[in-house]
Amino acid sequence: MLACYIDDSADAQQKTVYSVAGFVADSTVWFDVERYWSMRLKSEGLDYFRTWECVNLEGEFQRKLVDRHGLTTARVVADAVLCDLKELVAASNLYAFCMGVLMNDYRQVVSEPDGGIVLNKDPYVFAHQMFMGIILSEMEKFPGREIIAFHYDEHSKASLLQNSWDGYKECNPNWAKSAGILEPLDDKKCVPIQVADLLAHTTTRMFLHWRNDPQAAVSHLKGWLGSNLIRVPYTNAEFLRDIVAGNVQRFRAVGAKGGLLVPHQGSPNSPVESVGTPER
Repeated sequence: MLACYIDDSADAQQKTVYSVAGFVADSTVWFDVERYWSMRLKSEGLDYFRTWECVNLEGEFQRKLVDRHGLTTARVVADAVLCDLKELVAASNLYAFCMGVLMNDYRQVVSEPDGGIVLNKDPYVFAHQMFMGIILSEMEKFPGREIIAFHYDEHSKASLLQNSWDGYKECNPNWAKSAGILEPLDDKKCVPIQVADLLAHTTTRMFLHWRNDPQAAVSHLKGWLGSNLIRVPYTNAEFLRDIVAGNVQRFRAVGAKGGLLVPHQGSPNSPVESVGTPER
Protein backbone atom coordinates (compact mmCIF):
# COMPACT_ATOMS: atom_id res chain seq x y z
CA MET A 1 0.00 0.00 0.00
CA LEU A 2 1.14 3.53 -0.74
CA ALA A 3 0.99 6.14 2.01
CA CYS A 4 0.49 9.87 1.64
CA TYR A 5 1.34 12.16 4.54
CA ILE A 6 -0.23 15.62 4.42
CA ASP A 7 0.12 18.93 6.22
CA ASP A 8 -1.22 22.44 5.69
CA SER A 9 0.26 25.90 6.00
CA ALA A 10 -0.72 29.55 5.51
CA ASP A 11 0.51 33.07 5.97
CA ALA A 12 -0.77 35.09 8.93
CA GLN A 13 -4.59 34.89 9.15
CA GLN A 14 -4.72 33.14 5.76
CA LYS A 15 -4.49 36.54 4.12
CA THR A 16 -2.80 35.57 0.84
CA VAL A 17 -2.34 31.82 0.45
CA TYR A 18 -3.41 28.59 2.13
CA SER A 19 -1.37 25.53 1.20
CA VAL A 20 -1.81 21.80 1.50
CA ALA A 21 1.13 19.58 0.60
CA GLY A 22 2.46 16.09 1.08
CA PHE A 23 4.47 13.17 -0.20
CA VAL A 24 3.47 9.76 -1.51
CA ALA A 25 5.72 6.69 -1.19
CA ASP A 26 5.63 3.06 -0.18
CA SER A 27 6.61 1.83 3.27
CA THR A 28 10.22 0.98 2.42
CA VAL A 29 10.92 4.53 1.25
CA TRP A 30 9.21 6.02 4.30
CA PHE A 31 11.23 3.75 6.58
CA ASP A 32 14.53 5.10 5.27
CA VAL A 33 13.36 8.72 5.34
CA GLU A 34 12.18 8.37 8.94
CA ARG A 35 15.47 6.78 9.99
CA TYR A 36 17.75 9.45 8.52
CA TRP A 37 15.44 12.32 9.50
CA SER A 38 15.35 11.14 13.13
CA MET A 39 19.13 10.66 13.20
CA ARG A 40 19.69 14.24 12.05
CA LEU A 41 17.36 15.67 14.67
CA LYS A 42 18.82 13.51 17.41
CA SER A 43 22.33 14.73 16.54
CA GLU A 44 21.23 18.19 17.72
CA GLY A 45 19.15 16.95 20.66
CA LEU A 46 15.84 17.71 18.92
CA ASP A 47 12.81 15.50 19.55
CA TYR A 48 10.72 16.69 16.59
CA PHE A 49 10.75 19.16 13.70
CA ARG A 50 8.33 21.90 12.77
CA THR A 51 9.47 24.21 10.01
CA TRP A 52 7.96 27.36 11.53
CA GLU A 53 9.70 26.67 14.83
CA CYS A 54 12.98 26.06 13.03
CA VAL A 55 12.77 29.25 10.97
CA ASN A 56 11.68 31.41 13.91
CA LEU A 57 13.65 29.61 16.66
CA GLU A 58 10.49 28.94 18.65
CA GLY A 59 9.16 25.87 20.46
CA GLU A 60 11.53 22.91 20.27
CA PHE A 61 14.25 25.05 18.68
CA GLN A 62 13.96 27.62 21.45
CA ARG A 63 14.17 24.99 24.19
CA LYS A 64 16.85 22.77 22.70
CA LEU A 65 19.05 25.24 20.79
CA VAL A 66 18.57 28.87 21.86
CA ASP A 67 18.38 28.14 25.59
CA ARG A 68 21.37 25.80 25.35
CA HIS A 69 23.69 27.54 22.88
CA GLY A 70 22.53 31.14 22.61
CA LEU A 71 20.81 32.89 19.72
CA THR A 72 23.73 33.17 17.28
CA THR A 73 24.81 29.53 17.48
CA ALA A 74 21.19 28.35 17.50
CA ARG A 75 20.57 30.20 14.24
CA VAL A 76 23.53 28.52 12.57
CA VAL A 77 22.53 25.06 13.81
CA ALA A 78 18.87 25.50 12.86
CA ASP A 79 19.79 26.62 9.35
CA ALA A 80 22.07 23.61 8.95
CA VAL A 81 19.33 21.24 10.12
CA LEU A 82 16.85 22.78 7.68
CA CYS A 83 19.32 22.53 4.81
CA ASP A 84 20.17 18.90 5.58
CA LEU A 85 16.52 17.87 5.87
CA LYS A 86 15.67 19.53 2.56
CA GLU A 87 18.56 17.69 0.94
CA LEU A 88 17.35 14.41 2.44
CA VAL A 89 13.87 14.96 1.01
CA ALA A 90 15.21 15.90 -2.42
CA ALA A 91 17.39 12.77 -2.54
CA SER A 92 14.60 10.40 -1.47
CA ASN A 93 12.16 8.63 -3.75
CA LEU A 94 9.19 10.60 -2.47
CA TYR A 95 6.52 11.89 -4.85
CA ALA A 96 5.63 15.47 -3.95
CA PHE A 97 2.24 17.14 -4.40
CA CYS A 98 1.46 20.73 -3.42
CA MET A 99 -1.66 22.86 -3.65
CA GLY A 100 -2.09 26.58 -3.12
CA VAL A 101 -5.45 28.25 -2.51
CA LEU A 102 -5.19 31.88 -3.59
CA MET A 103 -7.16 33.50 -0.81
CA ASN A 104 -8.27 36.69 -2.56
CA ASP A 105 -10.00 34.55 -5.19
CA TYR A 106 -11.36 32.18 -2.55
CA ARG A 107 -12.87 35.00 -0.47
CA GLN A 108 -14.36 36.52 -3.59
CA VAL A 109 -16.18 33.32 -4.55
CA VAL A 110 -17.24 32.52 -0.97
CA SER A 111 -18.89 35.95 -0.80
CA GLU A 112 -21.06 35.15 -3.83
CA PRO A 113 -24.53 33.66 -3.13
CA ASP A 114 -23.86 30.18 -4.54
CA GLY A 115 -20.27 30.18 -3.32
CA GLY A 116 -21.44 30.70 0.24
CA ILE A 117 -23.59 27.58 -0.03
CA VAL A 118 -20.82 25.27 -1.25
CA LEU A 119 -17.62 26.71 0.25
CA ASN A 120 -16.82 27.39 3.89
CA LYS A 121 -15.00 30.61 4.77
CA ASP A 122 -12.18 28.41 6.06
CA PRO A 123 -10.66 26.52 3.09
CA TYR A 124 -9.42 23.64 5.28
CA VAL A 125 -11.80 20.87 4.16
CA PHE A 126 -12.10 22.07 0.57
CA ALA A 127 -8.33 22.25 0.07
CA HIS A 128 -7.67 18.84 1.62
CA GLN A 129 -10.41 17.22 -0.45
CA MET A 130 -9.10 18.81 -3.63
CA PHE A 131 -5.55 17.78 -2.74
CA MET A 132 -6.47 14.15 -2.15
CA GLY A 133 -8.45 14.14 -5.39
CA ILE A 134 -5.40 15.28 -7.33
CA ILE A 135 -3.37 12.41 -5.88
CA LEU A 136 -6.11 9.85 -6.49
CA SER A 137 -6.33 11.08 -10.07
CA GLU A 138 -2.62 10.36 -10.50
CA MET A 139 -3.16 6.84 -9.14
CA GLU A 140 -5.41 6.15 -12.14
CA LYS A 141 -2.34 6.48 -14.40
CA PHE A 142 -0.68 3.43 -12.85
CA PRO A 143 -1.08 0.16 -14.79
CA GLY A 144 -2.61 -1.57 -11.76
CA ARG A 145 -4.99 -0.23 -9.15
CA GLU A 146 -3.00 1.26 -6.27
CA ILE A 147 -4.55 1.69 -2.82
CA ILE A 148 -3.34 4.75 -0.97
CA ALA A 149 -3.70 5.54 2.72
CA PHE A 150 -3.91 9.22 3.71
CA HIS A 151 -2.49 10.53 6.98
CA TYR A 152 -2.75 14.17 8.02
CA ASP A 153 -1.79 16.40 10.92
CA GLU A 154 -3.95 15.99 14.00
CA HIS A 155 -5.17 19.36 15.27
CA SER A 156 -8.35 21.21 16.19
CA LYS A 157 -9.87 20.90 12.70
CA ALA A 158 -8.97 17.25 12.15
CA SER A 159 -12.47 15.97 12.93
CA LEU A 160 -13.96 18.16 10.18
CA LEU A 161 -11.92 16.35 7.57
CA GLN A 162 -12.43 12.94 9.16
CA ASN A 163 -16.20 13.40 9.17
CA SER A 164 -16.16 14.35 5.49
CA TRP A 165 -14.36 11.23 4.27
CA ASP A 166 -17.30 8.90 3.69
CA GLY A 167 -19.27 11.63 1.93
CA TYR A 168 -16.29 12.53 -0.21
CA LYS A 169 -15.82 8.96 -1.40
CA GLU A 170 -19.55 8.63 -2.05
CA CYS A 171 -19.45 11.74 -4.25
CA ASN A 172 -16.34 10.59 -6.12
CA PRO A 173 -16.76 6.81 -6.52
CA ASN A 174 -14.00 6.30 -9.07
CA TRP A 175 -11.43 7.81 -6.74
CA ALA A 176 -12.92 5.84 -3.84
CA LYS A 177 -11.64 2.65 -5.48
CA SER A 178 -8.08 3.74 -4.66
CA ALA A 179 -8.80 5.52 -1.39
CA GLY A 180 -7.70 3.65 1.73
CA ILE A 181 -7.92 4.98 5.25
CA LEU A 182 -7.88 8.63 6.28
CA GLU A 183 -6.16 9.04 9.63
CA PRO A 184 -4.98 11.99 11.76
CA LEU A 185 -1.57 11.62 13.41
CA ASP A 186 0.45 13.58 15.97
CA ASP A 187 3.14 15.50 14.10
CA LYS A 188 5.48 15.43 17.11
CA LYS A 189 5.52 11.64 16.97
CA CYS A 190 5.13 11.05 13.22
CA VAL A 191 8.19 11.93 11.13
CA PRO A 192 6.37 11.73 7.73
CA ILE A 193 3.95 14.45 8.91
CA GLN A 194 6.99 16.57 9.78
CA VAL A 195 8.31 15.95 6.25
CA ALA A 196 4.97 17.09 4.84
CA ASP A 197 5.11 20.17 7.06
CA LEU A 198 8.42 21.15 5.45
CA LEU A 199 6.83 20.93 2.01
CA ALA A 200 3.66 22.78 3.04
CA HIS A 201 5.63 25.60 4.66
CA THR A 202 7.89 25.91 1.61
CA THR A 203 4.86 25.93 -0.71
CA THR A 204 3.31 28.82 1.21
CA ARG A 205 6.57 30.78 1.14
CA MET A 206 6.92 30.24 -2.62
CA PHE A 207 3.39 31.41 -3.41
CA LEU A 208 3.82 34.41 -1.09
CA HIS A 209 7.10 35.44 -2.67
CA TRP A 210 5.75 35.08 -6.20
CA ARG A 211 2.14 35.97 -5.42
CA ASN A 212 1.68 37.60 -8.84
CA ASP A 213 3.47 34.82 -10.71
CA PRO A 214 2.35 31.37 -9.50
CA GLN A 215 4.33 29.64 -12.23
CA ALA A 216 7.52 31.14 -10.81
CA ALA A 217 6.60 29.58 -7.46
CA VAL A 218 6.17 26.22 -9.19
CA SER A 219 9.57 26.59 -10.86
CA HIS A 220 11.33 27.21 -7.57
CA LEU A 221 9.66 24.22 -5.94
CA LYS A 222 10.82 22.14 -8.89
CA GLY A 223 14.33 23.51 -8.38
CA TRP A 224 14.30 21.89 -4.95
CA LEU A 225 12.51 18.61 -5.72
CA GLY A 226 13.27 18.05 -9.40
CA SER A 227 11.37 15.24 -11.11
CA ASN A 228 9.87 14.12 -7.78
CA LEU A 229 7.54 17.13 -7.88
CA ILE A 230 4.43 15.72 -9.54
CA ARG A 231 1.73 18.38 -9.33
CA VAL A 232 1.42 21.93 -8.03
CA PRO A 233 -2.18 23.08 -8.39
CA TYR A 234 -3.31 26.55 -7.47
CA THR A 235 -6.93 27.61 -7.46
CA ASN A 236 -8.34 30.81 -8.91
CA ALA A 237 -11.82 32.32 -9.04
CA GLU A 238 -12.74 30.70 -12.36
CA PHE A 239 -11.93 27.21 -11.09
CA LEU A 240 -13.71 27.81 -7.79
CA ARG A 241 -16.86 28.93 -9.59
CA ASP A 242 -16.77 25.70 -11.59
CA ILE A 243 -16.60 23.76 -8.33
CA VAL A 244 -19.52 25.73 -6.95
CA ALA A 245 -21.62 25.28 -10.10
CA GLY A 246 -21.03 21.52 -10.01
CA ASN A 247 -22.18 21.20 -6.39
CA VAL A 248 -24.66 23.93 -5.55
CA GLN A 249 -27.87 22.12 -6.55
CA ARG A 250 -26.95 19.04 -4.56
CA PHE A 251 -25.99 21.15 -1.55
CA ARG A 252 -29.31 22.99 -1.73
CA ALA A 253 -31.23 19.73 -1.94
CA VAL A 254 -29.54 17.50 0.61
CA GLY A 255 -26.69 19.45 2.17
CA ALA A 256 -22.98 18.80 1.81
CA LYS A 257 -23.03 15.33 3.39
CA GLY A 258 -19.36 15.92 4.01
CA GLY A 259 -18.01 15.68 0.48
CA LEU A 260 -17.55 17.82 -2.61
CA LEU A 261 -17.99 16.42 -6.08
CA VAL A 262 -14.56 17.27 -7.46
CA PRO A 263 -13.65 17.35 -11.18
CA HIS A 264 -11.05 14.84 -12.32
CA GLN A 265 -7.71 16.24 -13.42
CA GLY A 266 -7.64 16.74 -17.16
CA SER A 267 -11.25 17.88 -17.31
CA PRO A 268 -11.90 21.41 -18.65
CA ASN A 269 -12.21 22.86 -15.15
CA SER A 270 -9.11 21.28 -13.62
CA PRO A 271 -7.13 23.76 -11.50
CA VAL A 272 -3.61 23.32 -12.87
CA GLU A 273 -1.20 21.62 -15.18
CA SER A 274 0.83 18.56 -14.26
CA VAL A 275 4.56 19.02 -13.84
CA GLY A 276 5.48 15.35 -13.83
CA THR A 277 4.25 11.76 -13.73
CA PRO A 278 5.24 9.19 -11.11
CA GLU A 279 6.72 5.92 -12.30
CA ARG A 280 6.23 2.56 -10.65
